[in-house]
Amino acid sequence: MEILTRLLAVVRKTPAAAVMAALILGVAACGYKQQSDVPLVPVTGEVTLEGQPLEEAMVQYIPQGSTLGQGGNGLTDAKGFFEISSPFGESGLTGGDYKVVISKFVLPPGAKVDPRYLGPADNPGREIVGAKYSNPGMTKLKAKVPPTGKAHHKFAVKKRLPTDPPGMPGLSG
Repeated sequence: MEILTRLLAVVRKTPAAAVMAALILGVAACGYKQQSDVPLVPVTGEVTLEGQPLEEAMVQYIPQGSTLGQGGNGLTDAKGFFEISSPFGESGLTGGDYKVVISKFVLPPGAKVDPRYLGPADNPGREIVGAKYSNPGMTKLKAKVPPTGKAHHKFAVKKRLPTDPPGMPGLSG
């Protein structure tokens, strides 16, 4: 604290010292990495769509009830396998109950993404996973993460039907 007080006294006297102080404080802050305040449990799993591994799907765990933390997400690989990470990039979640959302957008045949239009309304991608799995307000998928140990969950989802509402709010589909 005394160092900060002296630094501020020098900054008040010299504009160049103000720039130097800003640089020192900026470099010191760069080394800071935010971490979860609660213990995390490794969470992995597998997703299949109509019995086949679902590649490049987003899997999101949303805490429910008294579950601590902010949840997390992961992306499935070619075998449908995923590993959940916290918003801080740490592997795992806090123990508790979660709602699970599984979503995958694909381009229709022949569609191209115009880089000038990156917003959801202009994206030609369409949700292929059924709304009861991909829509956060409709999903019935749930998972329990134990307070210690590991968690591995398997989810079998079905394709989106033409009568399904959009997979994610604000996106057409």
